[in-house]
Amino acid sequence: MPILPAEPDLFPANLWEEDATSFRQGRHWWCLHTKPRQEKAAARDLRGKQIAYYLPQVVHEDRTPQGRKTRSIVPLFTSYLFLLGDDGERIEAFRGNRLANVLDVPDQENLAHDLRQIHQMLSSGLTVVPEPLMPVGAQVRIKTGPLAGIEGKVIKRGKRDQFIAIVQFLGRGAAVDLEDWQVDQVEPKP
Repeated sequence: MPILPAEPDLFPANLWEEDATSFRQGRHWWCLHTKPRQEKAAARDLRGKQIAYYLPQVVHEDRTPQGRKTRSIVPLFTSYLFLLGDDGERIEAFRGNRLANVLDVPDQENLAHDLRQIHQMLSSGLTVVPEPLMPVGAQVRIKTGPLAGIEGKVIKRGKRDQFIAIVQFLGRGAAVDLEDWQVDQVEPKP
């Protein structure tokens, strides 16, 4: 079976740029819950239909039973991707028969903020790993480096501090290793 190239994580390429605000007029975010292992195929279908989406992806390294290293690009949020569109584009997304459900997003502003932070983390070049559940900890803002300004929570695991940016709508997040001097504590949002 041929290896497919990595899927673009977003469409259009300027989805997060400030000059794309006119593109967003009349559209809002939908959370697409895909059938198992259909996230990239659903994104490929959306791109073919010229429908805006965001599919955060990370590199996953593993070893085969024989010890050989494998490397793949996997979705950060298993079985989820995000569509930015109107009702017609949402209905069109269902035509690929790859979706299990479309979840309405009541708090558009917070989801857009969370997704923009995840995009900034993934674009930073730092190692980002999926975080399976919403952690409990102090609310912080990163003050230095390529992730400056991102807010999230910090948890401790072993000898390292990890910063977690959370997509609250899904109750999942992404983690990156940081030192304690790189963050400032902030008041939690009400």
